[in-house]
Order: sequence, then structure tokens, then C-alpha cells
Amino acid sequence: MQGLFLMALDFIKPTIERYNMSMTTEHPSVQKEWILTANDRCDRCSAQAYVKVTGVSGDLLFCGHHYNKIMDNPEGYEKMMKFAFQFLDERDRLVE
Repeated sequence: MQGLFLMALDFIKPTIERYNMSMTTEHPSVQKEWILTANDRCDRCSAQAYVKVTGVSGDLLFCGHHYNKIMDNPEGYEKMMKFAFQFLDERDRLVE
């Protein structure tokens, strides 16, 4: 019985490793396409905008700092959720 279990492990382990590799490895040919450019500026401080919020009465642009400041404040978060119907968040660019 133990021999059968070890044989099953030998079969399953490479399959699991192959699955994990395919799930975590990004393909080098896939690149994110950024929408916001250096010309898009924060409405609050004129820094480069990384978040665009489209709302019922127009668009708002935010740098990462001011977007975080609004969303971390319960009152600001509530107001943003009432205003917005689409978020474009490109703060990942700051990590690259």
C-alpha cells in the first residue's frame, strides 16, 4: 500500500509544480497598456495622475497620494462611491 502511495506522489508532484509554474509565470510577450500619460495631472496638486475616476458629472484625476487620502477617509470614500461609476487605477506603474 505504501509503495502505491509513493508512486502516486511521484506522478502528482511534477503535475502540481507544472500547474503552479503556469499560474505564477507571466508571459514575456504580455505587456500592460497604460492609458494615462504624463500629460494627465492630478486635479488636486498637479502631480502625474495615476487614477482616473469617471463619475456622473465628469472625470477626476488623482495622483496616488491624493487618491489614497480620499479612499482612506470614510467620508471621502462614501462620497467617491456616490459619484463614481468607473475607476481606472494605474498605480501599479509606481512599482515598476
